[in-house]
Amino acid sequence: MCTNAMSIALRHVKIIARLGDMSEHDEPVEDLVRATVRNCLLAMQATGTEAADAAEIFEQLLQHELATLPLEKEKFRHVLEAAHLHAEYLVVTDRKSLH
Repeated sequence: MCTNAMSIALRHVKIIARLGDMSEHDEPVEDLVRATVRNCLLAMQATGTEAADAAEIFEQLLQHELATLPLEKEKFRHVLEAAHLHAEYLVVTDRKSLH
């Protein structure tokens, strides 16, 4: 696993965590979450990481964040789950564009 890719993913997961905190205060963050996920995967690909590998690294970090999150933070959980789904969507879209 590329150290640069992991570093990029960690920074972006921290941003998404901040957006999750904002969502707990009813701030609209959906567009920011999608943009952050897209920027993360693109930055990781720029280091030479394959799209599927980038998404896997990113999703593992999101899962770790989700596992440590208290159950009562429902809106935060929703943000993390939305980020995960958007990463999957972008990988599928990327695969389709190659064919």
